[in-house]
This record gives sequence, C-alpha cells and structure tokens, in this order.
Amino acid sequence: MEPNPGLIQPPSKDNLYSTPLVLFHDGGGTTISYYHLGSLGRPVYGIADPSFFTGRTWSGLPQMAKVYANLIRTTLTSPRVILGGWSLGGFIALEVARILECEGQFHVVGVVMIDSPYPHGPTDTVVPPRPFLHANCSPETRMFVSRSMKRAHKLVEKWSVPDWTSSSFLNTDSVPPVMLLRCQEYVPHEQSEEDQASTRVSVDRWRHLRMLGWERTGGLFRGVLDIPGHHFNLMWEENLDAITRQLKLACKMLDLSLIR
Repeated sequence: MEPNPGLIQPPSKDNLYSTPLVLFHDGGGTTISYYHLGSLGRPVYGIADPSFFTGRTWSGLPQMAKVYANLIRTTLTSPRVILGGWSLGGFIALEVARILECEGQFHVVGVVMIDSPYPHGPTDTVVPPRPFLHANCSPETRMFVSRSMKRAHKLVEKWSVPDWTSSSFLNTDSVPPVMLLRCQEYVPHEQSEEDQASTRVSVDRWRHLRMLGWERTGGLFRGVLDIPGHHFNLMWEENLDAITRQLKLACKMLDLSLIR
C-alpha cells in the first residue's frame, strides 16, 4: 500500500526552511494530478482518500478532516504548514486548518484553494459534473473515480463552511488567510446550445464572481490568482506550467506573510 501522506516533492538543501505544503485529494479521491506539478520550492505532501478502493462512506467532511489531521500529526515535523487542494481538496483544507489551529500543535500559515468554488446556491440552473478522464484511463480507474465523485458530491451537499467566529478564534490572528486559484473558463457540458446558455455545470455556479461565491464568507479570502483552463482540465499538460507558477506564488505570499 502506498504511504499516506505521499511525498510528492521531497525536501532539498534549497528548501529546508520553507514551510511544507500538504495537498488534499480532489473529488476523484486521488492525488495523482499533483505529481505532475513543477517544482514548488518546498516539501510537498499529498493525502489521498484511504477509502478510494473500498468505497467506504464517510459520515461527513469533518470526520474526514479529523482523520487527515491525524495523518499530518504523525508525518510532519515542521510546526508550520500550508494546506491546500483542488476542488473538494480545498474544502478539506479548510476543515483540517480549523482542527490544527484549535489544537495549537501546528501553525497553519495559510490555505490555498485550487478552483474550489463556494459549494452552495441555486440548483435550478445547474447540471451535475462528470469526470474528464484521459482516453488511456482504464475502465477500472474510471469506475473508482466516478464512484468517488458521487460520494464527494453527497458530502459537499451537507457540508457547512467551518465557523471561524467561534470562541476558539476570538484572536483573529489565528484564522489562516486563504488564497484562491481561479479558473477562467467554463466547463463545457452536453446540452443543446439553447440549454447551455441558461445552465451551468455546478462548479461554475459562481464563476461570474471574482471569488467564486466566497464573497459571502467575510474576510477569510485574501487574494485571488487566475489560472488557465476550466475546473476539470486545469491539471492537464497544457496548463501545468501556469498552475505551478501561480501555486508557487500563492504559497510564497503566505510563507512571507505578504497576505494579511
């Protein structure tokens, strides 16, 4: 069995003092996409869904976050950490950040959400997403990913954004700043031209807003960086250089406390 967290980019003499980045899996349940990123100038770990192959159901994102926070405790030696993830991974990062900051063992320098739009809102004009998988993807992998995406959709439907105004966070300095990487394109979907004009894939519900709907959450989000592509192809080869550059910049801004 592969280690979890997996070491995506190991420490080197050039980044020994850089804050480690932990990236959580997307709705598909794996961290494979993160291994294609260029150098981020820091140690990078990835946490995959341990239930990817078994299909075991999580009770909710908070339960998942508790398990993943424990994985971080048993793996990382640095007291500082940056958390992040693509899509569902961004939501998980928020939950884990809250747990770690409440405990005090780790200082969460910040969170980087990779095109993780605000998950709730009107449903009458949205259609469910479908996985965009490469042609060489095996039928078995397609089945596992599709199953994971369906489970993730149910988890997000009943998820409430963590409350950072509770008594644990009366000191606003303990609330980690959030950076958002935002795709600039809409996801194409299998509808007639007339229907496409009036409907969007659910991940594009708030695409017309700069902060993808997170405006309603107050001051959590401190910066937005644009990345090419749409929600499901942002990790394809043609977009990797740009997303590596922007993710590296976001982490550096958080690490140097350039975001307040």
